[in-house]
Amino acid sequence: MSLIPDDKIREVRERASILDVVSDYVSLRKSGANYQGLCPFHGEKTPSFNVNPARGIFHCFGCGVGGNVVTFIAKMEGLSFPEAVKFLAKRVGIEIEDRPVSPAEKRRQDEREELYGVMELAVGLYREALERSEEGGAARRYLEGRGVDGAMAEAYRLGFAPDRWDYLTRHLQHRSVSLDLAEKLGLVRRRDGGGFYDTFRNRLLFTIADIHGRAIGFGGRVLDDSLPKYINSPESPIYRKSEVLFGVSLAKGAMREMGTAIVVEGYFDHLALYQAGVRNVVATCGTAMTEGHIKLLKRYAGKVYTLFDADGAGNKATLRAMDLCLDAGFPVHVVELTAGEDPDSFIRKEGSEAFSSRLARARSGLDYFFRQLVRDEGTATVEGKVKIVDELAPRLAKVGNDIERELYVREMSRVLGVDPRSLVRRIGGSGSSVAPATHRGAAQVRRQRGADPEEMLLSLMGRYPEVAVMVKNHGLGRIFSERLLPAAGAILEFAGAGKQVEWGEILELVDGPEERGRLAAFLVNDEHLVDVDVHKAFEQCCAALERNSLGRVKELARELAATDPDVPRYRELLAEIDALRNRKSQLS
Repeated sequence: MSLIPDDKIREVRERASILDVVSDYVSLRKSGANYQGLCPFHGEKTPSFNVNPARGIFHCFGCGVGGNVVTFIAKMEGLSFPEAVKFLAKRVGIEIEDRPVSPAEKRRQDEREELYGVMELAVGLYREALERSEEGGAARRYLEGRGVDGAMAEAYRLGFAPDRWDYLTRHLQHRSVSLDLAEKLGLVRRRDGGGFYDTFRNRLLFTIADIHGRAIGFGGRVLDDSLPKYINSPESPIYRKSEVLFGVSLAKGAMREMGTAIVVEGYFDHLALYQAGVRNVVATCGTAMTEGHIKLLKRYAGKVYTLFDADGAGNKATLRAMDLCLDAGFPVHVVELTAGEDPDSFIRKEGSEAFSSRLARARSGLDYFFRQLVRDEGTATVEGKVKIVDELAPRLAKVGNDIERELYVREMSRVLGVDPRSLVRRIGGSGSSVAPATHRGAAQVRRQRGADPEEMLLSLMGRYPEVAVMVKNHGLGRIFSERLLPAAGAILEFAGAGKQVEWGEILELVDGPEERGRLAAFLVNDEHLVDVDVHKAFEQCCAALERNSLGRVKELARELAATDPDVPRYRELLAEIDALRNRKSQLS
């Protein structure tokens, strides 16, 4: 049971719009009364994740998960129910009095909050060093030389680490901050003989933030040509490099609005584009693209553009990103720059209009890869053509759209001078495991039509007040089993008060994620109940419940006949059969 008062939970649920919250994690498109997107809880290539803003609930027809805004955050962020309520309360500005939690929860919460606090303190100290200290003068001049003004430095929370071994260490000690926590964040390191020293020294610092804008790490750049050029924070309890992209908190709104994301490699590449007005841009934090990065991008965008350096390492990074996107069914295009250029140098030399032109001419990932293969291997020899086909075939097989794949096959066959049918055979058929969207729609209809009669009645009660009256007159306990009795009772209370049913609250009364998901599947879209004959529907549901009870009685009777009368299970079976027979007689 939650220790947070019910009225506070209700207030959080009402003020935290499920559409706004889910949109921070999933790129949603309107579809009728619902919004649809790719499920963040399992891999899929066609959207089966639905959000119904009017009812405040969500459901994925692919993996079966469903619930309200609190259960979504709990699953998405790996939080307990009370933690998820507090997470959302903080988001919408609701104050919740702290109540006792388990010792394990308390330790975990406290450490995470302390780590975020240490990071914020470090950000503030390094920001002050950049803006006000004499030692930060070189960094300020460096930024001015690169066209970075004070507003951009503030937006990026840029800082400077002075060339001292104990700048941060001394400040943390002065504020009685645990250096063990700072070590966990990679801000300080432990000396062999004891004591600590600063990790970042004489470096311009970029603050790495999570999707909510909370500081979780740093990227530190030297101001000259010394090596290593960059030092990045290591992973920590609040920073997972494979799941974080630099600038995502700044870019998520633009990515969602434009439906596209641009991925670059460097911090200054990101800053240069962002300063030039390109706001849907993110950067990798000194690591290669990962499945976690693709999953993050798919929350906000329907297509990604890669914009890596025009060199060997950049080409390798482009290929990796393309393969990850193909595996995830995520459209990817490649923006090509002149050899030796990077986004930062290009935008400063050529300007934003030239960049827009390059963006418009971006090739699809497969087309770019194909042209690279043709250039590197050549088509003058049989060996070269075979190698190209061998590289292309497994990737073409991952293209889920039949027409898109056919167009690729035609063009590539033409360039290589091979029979398209040979290329198709080499691919091994369509290679698509994606069912047409119409099949998914049919599956949804089957789920709705084949729903449990108790679930059907719940939905009817919520949509038609007269059905709630019928249920009340017939007797709530005579119709509903214990599993759905609390939910049915709550619906009657809403109906009796003349209020609209809060389906998010109803789902919280259903025990177990599987049961909750089943009910959410039925409630997320009830268009099939429009203009239904409510009296006939009520009678049919009662008849179905009577049949179910009879079938269950027969099943239990068979088990009873095979059970020893001296064991406890025998008495349990007798009691359950008696209860079902009573319920059947009440329904008749």
